[in-house]
Amino acid sequence: MTNPTSDIFQNSTELKLDKLSFCPTNAKGLQEWLAGVSILQLGTSSKSLFNALVEISELKCQEMLRFDLIQILHPTLESILTSLEKHFANQGLITTDRNDQIIELAMLLRSHFAKIYIDIAKRCHQQLSQQKFSIFSFGHKKSLQTARIASIYYALQQLSLLLYQQQMLYTVPMLGQWLVAHQLIEYAVENNFYQSNLNQLLGTQHQISTIAQAYAQLILLDIFNTNQIRPAEIQGLFLCSFDWAKLVQILQKETTLSRYIIDTEKDHPPVFNTNQAGHYKPDLFISTQSLLDHLVEMQTKNGQYLSKNEKLFLTPALHFHIHNLLSNNSERRHERYEYSAQINICFSLSVAHFYLSKGKTFNETLDLEANYNLHNESSFTNSMETNMQATLSNAKAIDREAKQIHSAEVLDISVNGYRIKWTGETPVQLKTGEFILVQENAQSQWRGGVIRWIKQSTEKSLEIGLEVLTQDMFPCAAHVRTDRNTHNYQPALLTQTSQLDQITTTLILPGSNLFREKQTIHLRLGKEELKVYLTKAQLITQSFIRFEYELLNDQQESTVKDFINHQVNEIKNNDLWEALK
Repeated sequence: MTNPTSDIFQNSTELKLDKLSFCPTNAKGLQEWLAGVSILQLGTSSKSLFNALVEISELKCQEMLRFDLIQILHPTLESILTSLEKHFANQGLITTDRNDQIIELAMLLRSHFAKIYIDIAKRCHQQLSQQKFSIFSFGHKKSLQTARIASIYYALQQLSLLLYQQQMLYTVPMLGQWLVAHQLIEYAVENNFYQSNLNQLLGTQHQISTIAQAYAQLILLDIFNTNQIRPAEIQGLFLCSFDWAKLVQILQKETTLSRYIIDTEKDHPPVFNTNQAGHYKPDLFISTQSLLDHLVEMQTKNGQYLSKNEKLFLTPALHFHIHNLLSNNSERRHERYEYSAQINICFSLSVAHFYLSKGKTFNETLDLEANYNLHNESSFTNSMETNMQATLSNAKAIDREAKQIHSAEVLDISVNGYRIKWTGETPVQLKTGEFILVQENAQSQWRGGVIRWIKQSTEKSLEIGLEVLTQDMFPCAAHVRTDRNTHNYQPALLTQTSQLDQITTTLILPGSNLFREKQTIHLRLGKEELKVYLTKAQLITQSFIRFEYELLNDQQESTVKDFINHQVNEIKNNDLWEALK
């Protein structure tokens, strides 16, 4: 997918038109023309509005008139863009040619929409900085000041919507996109109107009411590392950011809470305060402490404390993602090295369970003919068996397509992961946060991991970051006893990692609402069943949760060890058998 607007923020707009070609060059003429534009005919109306947008931006006129004209177009442009965006949001990672055209059009409209407000703000600022106003031109000066404030606000609003659009597609910002945003906030800070209430000034009812908040929202969208989450989650965070922007502080001086810094001379998003380069000269400092405090309070207070959007969108996985970003240093911990190879990869916890169980179905791995020793009454036993069969028949069968093992090109490696290139069709399960199995060749052992991030690369290809979580993992099953007669088993993995001679075991469970911290569950290892207490979630995604756990009966530690040893021996014997074939 090519980007026809890539240099729009780097080039100044030439004022070359004496009048508008499609209507009289005044507010009334534009309103009458707009009344004849049908939003229902999306293609025609999009083209007409884009041409109108370009002509207004190139018109030789007073900036107040240009501001009034774009304000008339604003609601209709927003409606058109909302309709266009519906065509490609949540559509698949590699889009069709038709969708590519719609995306190009949406990007074109949104970037020019932002640019016209940027231009108005810059010209108003220039006039206010360079002209001397007499006592008789006080009204003109006041109008210029109002147009400057409002244009900066609307420009930042459009830049946030543009960035959101890019993030939904896993693409990167255009050249100059961050630089113009920094320039706009700089105008507002230098002249001390960045905290001015726009709703009071214009009589509007915007959820975000100041330039500082509009800029904070833009910063949040970048800080959220949206290439690590799914489009539906990106949408959720965007909607939450309207509330959260009010909790972000933009400061001119460094404090102990300045987590991020910005050099307004650079075309670069915020960076961590700890890793600024020598050429980096920060002049804005960002504190997200209030937002972090808010997220912590969320966990301790009841639902009444949450906003409408937080209740709707802030899932445990999303809360974990944001909390982790704002409380830890999320910089890369390991160097990457170029590495040319192909790897095998398959997706989802249930598929991983299938391959790690040597191609057995989940039902086959459960060994359900075992004696549960729950009750001796035949009526109870019969009802238990009936319920169990029903539960198992409802278990999702893994189709042939889901079980497919894919091959992907490795671009580089680190100690704990790969960066791969993906071309062609994308499987349904290829999403951020998805559990994966990877192997470097057909003879090597499967390793368990997670899709950490996705980026649009060249045309019709993706770059994907994979993190390896564990090599030693053993298929098992888990269930929460909702009633005595039902066993709703779920595929699970028991994992083992060793660090500094210390071996730790964790559980990987489906990312459903079934499993949570401080909960007792039943763990089935082969034919043995034991109770475990889930203590802490190490990792939460939409696909799975990795838990630390404790045995309720310490004496069953030997059962866990025996199960692991049995599995390890089976793997060794299988590897030996394969080698002798």
